Amino acid sequence: MKNSLLKEIVENILYEENEENKDNKEKPKPKPKKKSSKIDIEASTGSGKFSSGVQEAGALAKDDPEQLMKNLNIGSVMGSNDVDKVKSMLQQAISGTKEMKAVYNSLNVITKAGKEGLEVKVSDAQYLRDGVKYLYHTVVGAKNAGKFSPTESLQIEKNSGRIIIYSGKKNSWDS
Repeated sequence: MKNSLLKEIVENILYEENEENKDNKEKPKPKPKKKSSKIDIEASTGSGKFSSGVQEAGALAKDDPEQLMKNLNIGSVMGSNDVDKVKSMLQQAISGTKEMKAVYNSLNVITKAGKEGLEVKVSDAQYLRDGVKYLYHTVVGAKNAGKFSPTESLQIEKNSGRIIIYSGKKNSWDS
């Protein structure tokens, strides 16, 4: 009995759809979707919980990015391309705060297969994963505070015991 009622309901729905289709034979074709020109900032960290300091930076990057920039002593961001601008902001943060200086050792512009990136070395491998996420929050905070407008999608990822920041598709530094 239940099956016959369900069958009847489904048949009625299908019949109604068929009737609607007959009435609307000249439906306009859907417009092709435009490719998204959205510029993303992504971090490849893997799963798991982050330290409270990293979580706090994430909250500030979203809710009060100006305060995050103030905490990191990041003023104006200068450079001719996205990598140079990220280097400028990170140099300010590392030289301006003892906490950043304790974690991040050096910044170097590097190239690989014609691609330019920023190599960030950490003082201890235990900081690598959280370090990637903290840099992500720093860059997003700068963007949200209006200090940095990337022209291409940026990737921040762990790579052979260091952090690489570059423009391009996710996980494409080594390819």
